[in-house]
Amino acid sequence: MQELTYSLAPDDWALCFHHDCPLAEACLRHAVGLLAPPSLTRHAIVMPGARQGGQCCLFASKEPVRMARGMRHLLSGLPPEKVMALRHALYDIFGSQAQYYRYRNGRYAILPEQQERVAQLFCMHGIDREPDYDTATLEYYFP
Repeated sequence: MQELTYSLAPDDWALCFHHDCPLAEACLRHAVGLLAPPSLTRHAIVMPGARQGGQCCLFASKEPVRMARGMRHLLSGLPPEKVMALRHALYDIFGSQAQYYRYRNGRYAILPEQQERVAQLFCMHGIDREPDYDTATLEYYFP
């Protein structure tokens, strides 16, 4: 697992400097803000209006999540009559046929929400095994 650093966050990802926020200890935006270099003079930030009561609409958990990459063997060993239906449903999950192949080949990380949708798809089609990804790692997720 890679150590959290300022450079891991996307350049345009808003940081939080609200040290009095009750969510600060668990917030990735706040944790990355604390790691910002002293030379930083401009950056997108979370404004006070994002926090309403005890909630923040821009909260991002600093807990690492399981990110998968590649699905070359996802449909291996399945009955041929299910493969075509599953592949078309996967196109919908990943946005298009072209996008599906980018995810399949490991170009993009498969987000936890997408992994859950694939698992639900398997269940809906009566497949009683977990989806098999090429690799899975714990990473920080910058939504």
